[in-house]
Amino acid sequence: MKNYTNIFFVIICIFATSNLASQNVYISRQVIGAYGSSHQLTNSLIMDNVGEIAVTTLSSPSGKTITQGFEQPNYVMKIPEVPFEANNVFSPDDDGTNDTWVLPITGDYANNVVTIFNRWGDQIASFENYNNIDVVWKGKYASGINVPAGTYFYTVELLDYRTTKSGWVQIVR
Repeated sequence: MKNYTNIFFVIICIFATSNLASQNVYISRQVIGAYGSSHQLTNSLIMDNVGEIAVTTLSSPSGKTITQGFEQPNYVMKIPEVPFEANNVFSPDDDGTNDTWVLPITGDYANNVVTIFNRWGDQIASFENYNNIDVVWKGKYASGINVPAGTYFYTVELLDYRTTKSGWVQIVR
């Protein structure tokens, strides 16, 4: 098979340098001795054609370019989108309405870590397995003291999905 590869490359070189090559010539991804395959997984397409000889010939008005190289693997990854939209305002004033920060945490997102930051980036509270019932932010520092009204920032790590969501939340008192 190697002899055919070399002969083909020499023919391309002769053709590209001859008078016939004054026209635009473009041969792309011509694979000699093709082998390999692709595999479709749930979130990815893997093409494993490593080492296949690819010859590309390109002619342009400014000159001719002849290249020979090896096709490299091509990996296409789709990252699954995790829908997550948190409420961005609540009023923890013990009036029985909107006293806790409600997140769209379902059974799918039960394995999580929620971290709250002030506007200077200091961590003020953190919760493992936030569930909107007994593990919930009530607008207090980790010490139990009420935070002042204002804007706070958060990260929600969804551990089973290996993703982090972030945003802001406004406390109104």
